Amino acid sequence: METTTLNQPVEKLADLMILNGLLVTFFGLLAGLMLVFSMLEAVTLWPLPVWAVNVPGTTRGWVGAHSGGIMNGILVAGAAWWLLRSALEGRQAKLAAWGMIITGWANTVFYWAANFSTNRGVSVGDTPYGEGDFFGAVAYLVGGTGMLFTFMSVTLLAMGTWRKLKSAD
Repeated sequence: METTTLNQPVEKLADLMILNGLLVTFFGLLAGLMLVFSMLEAVTLWPLPVWAVNVPGTTRGWVGAHSGGIMNGILVAGAAWWLLRSALEGRQAKLAAWGMIITGWANTVFYWAANFSTNRGVSVGDTPYGEGDFFGAVAYLVGGTGMLFTFMSVTLLAMGTWRKLKSAD
């Protein structure tokens, strides 16, 4: 069994990635409920009475949080398989695993915060979509930071897979 320098097995890192991927997926599913409530402008769970509410955010934003959340959960869990199939170990395995976990949660924060922002979270300042605000800044800064971890993790996983392919020759 391969282990990292901190004596954590790669399999344990993969299990941690799968758990986080499932939790991120859960938030994507919650966003699906928010999507339905946003579309209906009410909380309606049959056979309970309909409760008219003004759901914050937009239907478009909830579509993104729902589909993006589920896809990010799948990405993080799928990356666990990549980690197990690669030649990564030690610090590189840990960086790739935690980078993907951060990716999933950063994107979750991005989707939810961007939905509450006036500028869709694509900038700290004003954009053609609206003025900068707190939620826009959170979405942009957390999502942008997460993107760096995504690139790092994907690169490490690709390098580890390449290394494994080369050593098989």
